Amino acid sequence: MRYSQVVAPRTSEVAEVPDLPPGAGEVKIRVLASGICVSELPVWADHDGTDPVRLGHELSGEIVEVGSGVHGWSAGDRVTGFGSPVFADTVNIQARSLLPVPANVPARAALGEPVACVVEALSRCDLRPGQRVAVVGLGFMGLTALQVAASRAPAGIAGVDPAPHLRELALELGAGDVLMPEEAADDLRAKFDVVVEFSGSASGLGLAGDLVAEHGVLCVAGYHHEGRRDLDIELWYRGVTIVNGFTSRRWRLMESMAEGLHLMSERRLTLEPLITHSVTLNDVDRGFAYFGDRPSGFVKCVVIP
Repeated sequence: MRYSQVVAPRTSEVAEVPDLPPGAGEVKIRVLASGICVSELPVWADHDGTDPVRLGHELSGEIVEVGSGVHGWSAGDRVTGFGSPVFADTVNIQARSLLPVPANVPARAALGEPVACVVEALSRCDLRPGQRVAVVGLGFMGLTALQVAASRAPAGIAGVDPAPHLRELALELGAGDVLMPEEAADDLRAKFDVVVEFSGSASGLGLAGDLVAEHGVLCVAGYHHEGRRDLDIELWYRGVTIVNGFTSRRWRLMESMAEGLHLMSERRLTLEPLITHSVTLNDVDRGFAYFGDRPSGFVKCVVIP
């Protein structure tokens, strides 16, 4: 098998080792696509140059071999789920961490792990028909969240982001309105029952709080990995409920992934227009660099072995 590993700051290499058969309870998967996630960017950028590190946790693949004690799966089944590291051409994964990919979903868009994270976050927001919803931060996760929120039949849904191409995508994917952050900040009379923050920035989180209506819900779902984050005490006086969108509980994420895949099978959720770039195992560094370079139209990059 071939796999990518980080060996120095912003530097990866491809290594090759003999394939191992799947162990008890495992299946061997031929990786068809694996998403590059911003949460692993610091590991890639700040590697200390000592022990190599393998990355990748957003899996889409096809079973090629079934280990002992595995039932209900067969070679040729397309799957997605939880496994790491998956920047490789084959990986052995516990079968209980996988779900089948709907037949209408192409491999490069069958990334169950991020979908599970989005559905889990929104499941805590008590979304109901007739509410006004806003998503702040229209990157890959935010645009996924916008579609999941739209499936709950809100009275209106708005997307907030500084990037024109992301606002355009939001309109295509179900937003009734899109705003630049400064436009949203200038009209704080337009309050929302539920605001989902996926910006990952201090300013985006602050704006998301400002947009929540009295007794509304603020869901903090963005990946915040540097610097402090502050929220205005005014949220307390407005009776706002603040929801943490993260969980480490696998059973919850498996349920959320199943729901997300069901939405994909019904064509109410698609990642296809969000997968804008791809690289090979030899070019993983270029894929990570896209987060800084932001090439034209960039939303999400996947590794295609």
